[in-house]
Amino acid sequence: MITKSMRHLHLFLFVLPFTIYSQETDFNNFKTTKAVGEPPSIFTASFQERVEDRKGKITEVSDEHIDNYAMRTTYSLNNILKTGYVLYGDPMTLYIQKIAANLLKNEPSLKDELQFYVIKNNITNALCTDPGVIFITTGLIAQVENEAQLAYIIAHEIVHYQEKHIQKSFTFANETDYDARSSYQEMVVLSKEHEFEADVKALKLYHAAGYSEKEINTVFDVLMYSYLTFDEIEIDSTFFEDPNTYIPRSYFPEKANPILAFEDYDDSKSTHPNIRKRKDAIATELRKYDHWKDNKNFISLEEFNHVQNIARFETLRENVILANYLEALYEVYILEKQFPNNTYLQTMKAVVWSKMNQTSLSGKKNTFLKNAKEKEGSISVLYELFKNFSRKELAILTVRQLEDIHQNNPTSEYIEELRNESFKSLAHLRRFEINRLEKISFNDALELRENVDTTTISDTVDIEGETKYDRIRRIRAAQSSSQSLAELVDENFADFLLHDLVANRTFNDLYEEEKKSIEEAKKEEEEEEIKKKKGPELEGDIILLNPYLIASHRTRGFDLENTLTFHSMISESFEEQIAGRELHNISVAYSNQFTTERYNEASILTDYVLQIVQSENTDFKFINVDREELSDIVSLHNNPYLLLISGRAKRLSRTKNSLTANIQYIELATGKVVDQSYYSVGLKIRKASVGGLVFQALSKF
Repeated sequence: MITKSMRHLHLFLFVLPFTIYSQETDFNNFKTTKAVGEPPSIFTASFQERVEDRKGKITEVSDEHIDNYAMRTTYSLNNILKTGYVLYGDPMTLYIQKIAANLLKNEPSLKDELQFYVIKNNITNALCTDPGVIFITTGLIAQVENEAQLAYIIAHEIVHYQEKHIQKSFTFANETDYDARSSYQEMVVLSKEHEFEADVKALKLYHAAGYSEKEINTVFDVLMYSYLTFDEIEIDSTFFEDPNTYIPRSYFPEKANPILAFEDYDDSKSTHPNIRKRKDAIATELRKYDHWKDNKNFISLEEFNHVQNIARFETLRENVILANYLEALYEVYILEKQFPNNTYLQTMKAVVWSKMNQTSLSGKKNTFLKNAKEKEGSISVLYELFKNFSRKELAILTVRQLEDIHQNNPTSEYIEELRNESFKSLAHLRRFEINRLEKISFNDALELRENVDTTTISDTVDIEGETKYDRIRRIRAAQSSSQSLAELVDENFADFLLHDLVANRTFNDLYEEEKKSIEEAKKEEEEEEIKKKKGPELEGDIILLNPYLIASHRTRGFDLENTLTFHSMISESFEEQIAGRELHNISVAYSNQFTTERYNEASILTDYVLQIVQSENTDFKFINVDREELSDIVSLHNNPYLLLISGRAKRLSRTKNSLTANIQYIELATGKVVDQSYYSVGLKIRKASVGGLVFQALSKF
């Protein structure tokens, strides 16, 4: 395990095998990476089959703990696999597998034992699991500089497997802290000695493969600075693009916060030695090897660049999903240096501004400004800047940004839709009047103030050949300008941002339409409350996403055996109760046969749910990152609803049990939670209690 825990793996392009694509064509129409081809056996083998397979290969765990170890590590691996974020057959995974093949070219038997996959996650990390499944995150691929650096990290993980570090470190000392999402690192705390050993022994594989020794120290720099964005570019005047978008200098901090990471930090509470110690240990070992080669890349540099760009686009997408909006906005700014006029980046920029504005108007702007003071480097400028924007300023600035993006992408229906929604959003501002917006830009007003001739304001000035109506127009323009000049202070900069839209019919009509809708919505609130109490009558297909189920014991904490029973029983109950009901289609969870298509569908839906959880902007239209992909899923079903179940079974005492669950239905086409209910019985996990839960979940149809 090369860096931090993957504990925070979040909840749960059709891409052909790699050839050198035209980057502009590929990334201009970017779609999130999907698994491709036949699923590997780790996805299709049953849980018990994998447990039994592991038992015969465990040599460093005491006999009394082998069963428990095999069950728990298999369960933890399962939790990673069923998120839908583990990729296979895609360009990134194929690239990682090529690097691994080079490292293991002299170790054929070891190569046969190992599997390598990329997982979509922004944490800069790599993870070795005991079954020999090694994961590399997109966050790591986005950060490294070349193939050699990836090779050393992969070699480090191979050594963890080769030396059976996970088995040797397994402990049940903290068993009561385990839960259904316990990761390998939470159950298997590798010692600093194991990390040093992995660093040192990785050199043998790395050296034999022919990589450059000069890249090893840089690997540790990559890890040290991995909390920063994948590049560090100063934010300048091009950030807002339109030269007429005037932002007062006083809104910007004087300078970015310094980057403070250092090598010799206190590692007393960390499972990993600090960077200084690791570099010193490696420096000693490096001298034991001679005839170093100078290869940074064996695979083509074009392929590395292509794969890294995919990872960086995935990083951007995930930050939008996780509501890390300023990180996403900064990443768009960075990527546009390499991909100017890229449609996907322009669309994501529009999505980010829209989501930030919705969040701000909902009174929750601080949710995407959290930990602002702790930000380091250029991105800290953005945090300080957005902290200074008022709700009104951010709303108007969003309209400005989306109008500019629309003008640059006039054929994009989605961008136009987001632009129109931003027009409507102004109606949600208190004490805001559209007729108070200025008709000239701030810069034009500034220039006018510097050159104004007060005599032109008078209607007594005699201009040869001027008609009555020319004179009226001149006088009105002068009056308008003089009013703007009177308001020409930094605090009013936002009033000048939409000068070109003030007379735009679409802008005014959508604003007025939304104002009327808000008034009508207030009148309908009481009627809606009555409807909610009655509960909706739903007709359509059910798509059941993998339920989150957990069982616990009053003294032992997480109860793995009963958790597995819970999953098994709910699956059986659904199969029994869904039979013959044609309107209900369980297409994601508990299917009899794993398919890549369903796996990819589950991944899109998981991210969809995560966005809904992060959003909470109930007064606004839901904005989905994967709009096109979700539309494809909706089209496959009849008015589909996503069914979410979160259940917990507790053993409270020898005679007292409880089984509870939250049940939600989400209308897939709109993202609205149309029904939610709570199930509770004082029973343990058995057919009656679990069957009752499923019956309640299906009773809405």
